[in-house]
Amino acid sequence: MIVFLFFVPEQKNLTFIILKGLTLGALIIIFFAYAVPRDSLSKFFNNNNNKLSSASYKQSSSIIKDYYDHLISNSEEIITTMNENLSVGIYIHDDKNGVYSIQNKIPNNFVNTIDSNNKIIYNLIAKKKTQVIKKQNNDTDWQELLVEKSWRGSEAIIATPIIYKEFSIGFVLVFVQHFSKINPNDQLVIEKIVHTLTTGMEELEEIEKLIISNKFKSKLAKLNEQLDIKSDDKEFIHSVNGICRSFFQYDKLTISFSNKDNSTADIILVDGFKDDINEGNNFEIKNTIHGLAIIDNKTICSNSWYEKFPEMNRFLQNDRDLHSFKSILSVPIRINGKSTGVISLERIDSKIFSAIDINFLESLCRIFSTQVYLKNQYNKVHLSAIHDGLTGLLNHNAFLKRFDEELSRADRFNQSVGLIVLDIDKFKNINDNYGHLYGDYVLEEVSNIIAQNVRTIDVVGRFGGEEFSVLLVNTNIDDCIPMAQRIVDKISNKTFLKDGIASQITISAGMAGFPTHSDQLTNLIEKADKAMYETKSKGGNGVTISI
Repeated sequence: MIVFLFFVPEQKNLTFIILKGLTLGALIIIFFAYAVPRDSLSKFFNNNNNKLSSASYKQSSSIIKDYYDHLISNSEEIITTMNENLSVGIYIHDDKNGVYSIQNKIPNNFVNTIDSNNKIIYNLIAKKKTQVIKKQNNDTDWQELLVEKSWRGSEAIIATPIIYKEFSIGFVLVFVQHFSKINPNDQLVIEKIVHTLTTGMEELEEIEKLIISNKFKSKLAKLNEQLDIKSDDKEFIHSVNGICRSFFQYDKLTISFSNKDNSTADIILVDGFKDDINEGNNFEIKNTIHGLAIIDNKTICSNSWYEKFPEMNRFLQNDRDLHSFKSILSVPIRINGKSTGVISLERIDSKIFSAIDINFLESLCRIFSTQVYLKNQYNKVHLSAIHDGLTGLLNHNAFLKRFDEELSRADRFNQSVGLIVLDIDKFKNINDNYGHLYGDYVLEEVSNIIAQNVRTIDVVGRFGGEEFSVLLVNTNIDDCIPMAQRIVDKISNKTFLKDGIASQITISAGMAGFPTHSDQLTNLIEKADKAMYETKSKGGNGVTISI
């Protein structure tokens, strides 16, 4: 257009002059657009950059808030799962109003805000250590902590300060209706959870500094939404893999966790190149570049690691020259500051991973580490909550829950379920004659015999005291007899020997089956229990099937 307008014979009319001016102006705008950086151009024409910054700030704040809310709710859930008699209030100081404000969803027992001058709280903050506080008569400070109600005098609170960067910024209050309901390990677990809470707060601060990409923030926010201690591990790891694919250029991604002895590491995820080592394999941590981040507990980034660490292999003996991966970025997965795993990115070429790559992967590892730690804590508490502390079998409530699930499954698929109730004969005599420690030994041994003589799909529980119960899944009641008889015989034939004390004991068994005897859980238990007492009336050491 320019060539045409400027090189054709000169025209004097006004339209031609205007057309030349517009074309020249368009040329200047195009040149300006390409010559000036896009950000500067945006600032030159309008103030959209300011609006974008504001939106980014709100997005970042939202991510941090969501992460914080998950941290609070997970901390609360672990404590209440540990002991169903407890209720939790998590408070942080509100500098503006001079009060402590509750952070978790308000439970029935705790108030929204607590005055900083409350004597109980003042002493707690001053001493910086956990206290067990029992209800005192006419204690107004106590009443300021809890919703007003009539008190019996047996109530108690476990109060633990939240220490953040050496300052007391709040506290966790755990209320129980009767102080006898406090378990011996409750205080220790609460203190660990509070430590995790403060660690999470520090991680939040670091994450906020490191996340510099709006898109990366969005991805982390979606990942953070998956921070559910009950969620599927594979789903979460798949999401981590998706983020790595979106933001990093690599030829191989590896996520590994060290074993208990810290000598080897198991690979739980591989993305990209898989001809060298794959998911489900393990490798020696010592003298391998993928184990170095675990050993040193720090980020490893190099584009010529084979020159810097000539004595090291990648995963296996003498594999450094088999596959030419020149660049590596490894970031440790830390639990309580200790490295327990690693996320590694590798490239075949020698292009080094950038500072942004390092920041992004370290941010991702922080969230990943929090998820792993909270899941581990939940699993420990959950296991202890559903298992009998002495025998390791399912406790009464957990067994009933499984029983109900198995009955529902059997009803849907037209299957049978057998129930065996067993009770040690004359167990009181054992405790009276040899003491409770010997009695505990007998209970442990009996539980082992029962567990060893059932199938892996069957369910075994300690129903209470010296009474045990077994669910035989997808088994007709008549087919349960040999197994029940085998357990009875194994126990009667065993000599229980401990600390020089030898004894012989017997056990009585009663049985009932679904749907033969009943299709109701309580009826089946009553029938099996009645059959067991019928065995006892015959002298014990036998098996009786319900009529």
